[in-house]
Amino acid sequence: MNNEIKIQYKLLASRYINMIWTHKIQEKQADLYLKTSHNNKTWMTWMTVLTTTSIFSVILTNFGCDWILEVITGIFAALSTFFTLRSKDNAWEAKALANKNYAAKCRTIREMYASLMTDVKSGRYGSIEEIALKRNELEHLEQVLFENTIAPHTTEKAVKKAEEALKSSKESTTEDEEFRLLLPENLQID
Repeated sequence: MNNEIKIQYKLLASRYINMIWTHKIQEKQADLYLKTSHNNKTWMTWMTVLTTTSIFSVILTNFGCDWILEVITGIFAALSTFFTLRSKDNAWEAKALANKNYAAKCRTIREMYASLMTDVKSGRYGSIEEIALKRNELEHLEQVLFENTIAPHTTEKAVKKAEEALKSSKESTTEDEEFRLLLPENLQID
């Protein structure tokens, strides 16, 4: 691989890594939204149960604390209404879906970069012109994605979860051991 091709390869690798990060951050943000939705629904269920059952009236009436019953019931009714309204608009699920869709588009471009890098490294594209042409096509796809689609909101927490997933858990990395375990022998190379 000559020096010009190495320079192009490094550029492709940089863009590949950027797409890995964007993809993983969007996925982790979607996971956070889905977890929030689940927690919201759980709290809504508990608030409804506590508001509609007579557990407090039985306990507090026996102690002569009827006024406390009214306060507690009012608080649980307000919380139940809040969680119900928050759940009905499907805000968390809609946000998660937007993040998942954006992540899928980033993943597609990421895999296209990986394929191009493989082709360059294996010598399929030997000229700088061929590599530049393919690189420009991928740059155009990125440009279309970033210009035509507003990236869904992500949080610092999603970035930290993505960092953990990529660096510690190696979620987007395939180790040699996985090749040996998961690929049939006739598909493995030395």
